[in-house]
Amino acid sequence: MSTSDRIAIVSGSSRGIGKAIALGLARAGIDIAVHYRSDEDAASETVKEIKSLGRQAIMVQADLTVEGSAQAVITAVSERLGDIDILVNNVGEFFFKPLAATEDAEWRHVLDSNLSSVYRMCRTIIPRMRRRRRGQIVNLGLSPVYMIRGAPNISAYSIAKTGVTVLTRSLAVEEAPYGIRINCVSPGLIDNGYLPPEQKLWMEKRVPMGRLGTPEDIANAVTFLVSDQASYISGANLAVGGAWDWYDRPTDHDKDVRGIFLDET
Repeated sequence: MSTSDRIAIVSGSSRGIGKAIALGLARAGIDIAVHYRSDEDAASETVKEIKSLGRQAIMVQADLTVEGSAQAVITAVSERLGDIDILVNNVGEFFFKPLAATEDAEWRHVLDSNLSSVYRMCRTIIPRMRRRRRGQIVNLGLSPVYMIRGAPNISAYSIAKTGVTVLTRSLAVEEAPYGIRINCVSPGLIDNGYLPPEQKLWMEKRVPMGRLGTPEDIANAVTFLVSDQASYISGANLAVGGAWDWYDRPTDHDKDVRGIFLDET
C-alpha cells in the first residue's frame, strides 16, 4: 500500500492497540510520533521498536483531557518531525458501571477521555491539513449495531464512542473538499495479551468467528484506511470484530457492576 514517507501521530500508543497501530504504520513506511500520558518507559520501548523498523520516531507526553494539550502536542510533533499527514485518535478509557452508580467525575472523565480528546485533536490539526489540501484521520469508535441498541453498564462509554462516530461522519463531509479523509475503526473483543483464561474463554464464546481479535487486526484496518488504496473512502465506520455483537448472550459475568476503568492511554 502506498503510504511511504508520511508522518503520523497515534494517541495512546505506548502499549496495546495504539502500539500495534504505531508499529503497523511504521512497517508501511510511516514515521511515528508516539503519544503517551504516563508510561514513559513503555513509550520509549515503542519508539525503539519503530526505529528498529527503519523509521523515525519520537515520543510526546500529554493528558489529552486537558484543554490546550492538543495544541502543545501537534506543535511539538510538527517542529520535531515535520507536517503531520496522519492522525490516529486511539486514546480513551473503557468504563464499566451502571449509570445510576456513576459519579459526575467518572462521567466527565469518560467523555473527556474518549470524545473531547478526539474533538480537540481534530480541531487543532485540521487547519494545518487544510493548508496542505491533504490528510487522513482515523478515530477508534464503536460498532454501528452497538450504537443503535446500546448495552447495560457502559452508558458513559457508549455515548462517548457514539459521539466519536457521529463526529467522524460530520467532519468527513466538512473536510472532503479540502482533500482530508476521516474514517472510524470500531474494534470488537480484542485479546490484549493480559486476559485471565476464564475471561478470555467467556469472550471467545461471544464471537461468531470463534476467536478474539488481535491489536494487529485493528492496526491492519487503520493502515488500509490511510493508504492510497482507500483514497475514495471517507466517513466510513469499519467494524473489526468477527461479526461480534456485545449484547447477544448475557451471562452471570455481566452482573459484575463494579466501576472498572481500562486505561488505553
